[in-house]
Amino acid sequence: MDSSAELPVLYINYGPGSGGTEAELDVWAAGLVYQADIVLTRATALELLSEEPNNESIAAFLPKVQQAVDQMISVRGM
Repeated sequence: MDSSAELPVLYINYGPGSGGTEAELDVWAAGLVYQADIVLTRATALELLSEEPNNESIAAFLPKVQQAVDQMISVRGM
C-alpha cells in the first residue's frame, strides 16, 4: 500500500480476460475504484498494523486479508 496515489486502497481488479472472470489484487486511488471492490484502505492497514509493522504482525494479518478477498470473490460469483 506504499503508493503515491491519493488515498491508496487495496482492491480486487476484475480484469478483462476470460470475460472479466480473472481477478487480481491491485493498489490505486480510492476515488477511482469501485467501492464494492475495495479490500483494504491504507488508513485501516495503518490502524491495524501500525506505522512500522514487524514480520509477525504482517504474517498474522495476511490470512485475514486473504479471507476477505476470497469472500468478496465468492459473493461476486467467480
